[in-house]
Amino acid sequence: MELRILGCSGGEAEGHRLTGLLVDGVLAIDAGCLTQALTLPEQVGIRQIFISHSHLDHICTLPFFTKNLFGHIQVPVEIHALPETLDALRRHLFNDELWPDFSVIPSPDHPIIRFTEIVPGRTYTLEGLRVTPIPVNHLVPCVGYLVEDDHSAFLFSSDTAETEQIYEVANRTPNLRLFITEASFPNEQTWLADASKHLTPEKLGRELQKLKAQVPVGIYHLTPGDRSIMLPQLNAVGDARIRILGQDAVFQW
Repeated sequence: MELRILGCSGGEAEGHRLTGLLVDGVLAIDAGCLTQALTLPEQVGIRQIFISHSHLDHICTLPFFTKNLFGHIQVPVEIHALPETLDALRRHLFNDELWPDFSVIPSPDHPIIRFTEIVPGRTYTLEGLRVTPIPVNHLVPCVGYLVEDDHSAFLFSSDTAETEQIYEVANRTPNLRLFITEASFPNEQTWLADASKHLTPEKLGRELQKLKAQVPVGIYHLTPGDRSIMLPQLNAVGDARIRILGQDAVFQW
């Protein structure tokens, strides 16, 4: 399995792309930076996209991605997400006001993208991978994803406050190689983390006590302007498993 970190920032600035992961070149998780991080041939190679939730930093390049595919693919790209997330995409994005509805263009029988509902806890086998959505605790319905092949696995929490099930899944997953989770605000902004259902380094430290697996913990979603404050706070957590997830990093297992 190959995992590319296309973007892992909680905000956009020069050198900081929004959330997007790419597995084996064919399956993406979230779409915050597909068109910024990938060449056109690489974009055309994507066959499946799993969206964690409807917030803009996880979906914002989907419209431009669909336009780039037009005329270059014969089979629709499947957009997998919770029913609530797909409803938001239909009503607020692919609504012919903000962007054309490429789920019916060029025709309903031969669209560029196809929306597919997912069920938390159900495993989907696609492109030689197994993908399982796991509910987490965020402002809107949101899932993280367990991604596995026959040899390795990684777990992506997406955006979440304090939660339980994703740690339970991690602890019983054989061949887990990487656990990716978030820290969005410095400890001084605990009130904001509470209001928006995110984590601070202090909150993260308490959450990681639930993770029994001795694997690297990749931290993503830092706000660019707060990185200099948060990095020492993350180091102070004292968990040797913590790594700051790097944009453009490539993991191969």
